[in-house]
Amino acid sequence: MFKNHILPPMVVSNLYCPECSKNVALQVECMIFDNNWIMEFDLTLADGYLKRVNVNTERINPEFLFDQGYATWNGFTPNDLDHRLTEREKIVALAAQNMRQYLAEMKRWGCERVQKFRKAGWRKAQHC
Repeated sequence: MFKNHILPPMVVSNLYCPECSKNVALQVECMIFDNNWIMEFDLTLADGYLKRVNVNTERINPEFLFDQGYATWNGFTPNDLDHRLTEREKIVALAAQNMRQYLAEMKRWGCERVQKFRKAGWRKAQHC
């Protein structure tokens, strides 16, 4: 996901899955580690794009790009979008039957998801 679509996908120069990340030396100046995934950024490219739209890049680093949503997962995890849609479909059916139950179930589901991701150590869940 890229906040306001300011940055192109190529600012993420490499993405290492948990299996591949075992063989990668973490370089904190250009990489972020999230639950055994490593995202590597081209900070020079990101800096150039952000300056074009007057985003203060004085402290540009992997944490800034990821935590501020400029280059991050779409959801809490790399595959959260797919899982979230599947899980949500089951709940949406309740809306036609009982709106109050639907709203309560959506709230419960959302809170449980955040807690599940926090417990699993996902970075974005720690910040919400």
